[in-house]
Amino acid sequence: MTTSESSATPQPLRGKQVVDLSQFIAGPTAAMTLADFGATVMKIESPAGDGSRTLPGTRFGSVYARSFNAGKASRVLDLHDSTDRAALDTLLAEADAFVCNLAPPSLVGLGLDGASLRKQFPHLVITLVSGYGQQDNRPCMDTVAQCESGFALLNGAEDGTPRLSTGWPVDMFTGLYAGMSCAMALLDPQRQGCLIDLSMMEVSAAMLLGPAMLTLAEGDALSPPAGNRDRASAPSSIYRCADGHVYILGGLDAYWRRLHPLVGGPDAPIAERIARAAEFDARVEAWTLAQRRDDVLAHMQALQVPAGAVRAPEEALPMIRALRPGAVSVALPSGEHVPAFPALFDGARPPRSATPHIGGSRRPVPTPLDTP
Repeated sequence: MTTSESSATPQPLRGKQVVDLSQFIAGPTAAMTLADFGATVMKIESPAGDGSRTLPGTRFGSVYARSFNAGKASRVLDLHDSTDRAALDTLLAEADAFVCNLAPPSLVGLGLDGASLRKQFPHLVITLVSGYGQQDNRPCMDTVAQCESGFALLNGAEDGTPRLSTGWPVDMFTGLYAGMSCAMALLDPQRQGCLIDLSMMEVSAAMLLGPAMLTLAEGDALSPPAGNRDRASAPSSIYRCADGHVYILGGLDAYWRRLHPLVGGPDAPIAERIARAAEFDARVEAWTLAQRRDDVLAHMQALQVPAGAVRAPEEALPMIRALRPGAVSVALPSGEHVPAFPALFDGARPPRSATPHIGGSRRPVPTPLDTP
């Protein structure tokens, strides 16, 4: 990384060496986050590559692999070969951190379980990601965690049918927690190595169940699945318009006081509105059905009631790009895109290079001038 690449954004992990033995989303996201803030990340892949490289993509390869592995270099090691396995130990001896989301039985078989690593490499910050914790051998993926954690039912349709969320929220939240935890341990001057054990189930409870988790933990019952409705306010949902759909969060008291003169209905307290949510939603939709989507949004903006259009991704992408320079992705001269970091630091984003080719070195960082 050159000085010009690193000077504009925080790089507190500059000089830290990270070995990334992970695949698909959660582990790679953690390691990519470390790279965003200055760490040098070496992604270890089998000769066939990270499993995500075989998933669908464009002419530039899997969009899955390229979304979660920016900023890294790649090295091919066959860990079932004794020479390559020894080479990994050499890398770990020189590294500051190790990120891995292989299943616990695989780690034990390779001698990479937490206890073995702590004994052999006491200096190392070891971040292990699994479904249920390192004490449990069950395999897990994001969608399994959504179901097992209770989220799929919490997120259910109004008829009680469970619904999965796209976008791999468990993987993404787990990756961010893992990256944050690893970074904090690396930056702690009082700590000399540690073992970080992240469970996708606990992340699901913390980030997807959230208030529902506390409600149950304290002995109260949850209301039935609410579909697109907000469990904590009403009317708040997706409503049909003459030419599409909008989401209106009109259910908080201050918002309903502004909205109800427009759509009709009493200025009832929030508990009553939640209990009669279908009735209040019907009032809102009776009004929106006669309006065009943009006219509804204009009314909501005038009232300062939070609302948004339900957009197709191909409509949303250019809208988000137009908000701030460099948003969403940066284009390489070839037409390949590198996902952009979503936060600005004094107007600048952490530099990201494109996902490395299998066994390839870190690729050049595109300049903002490459942004379409």
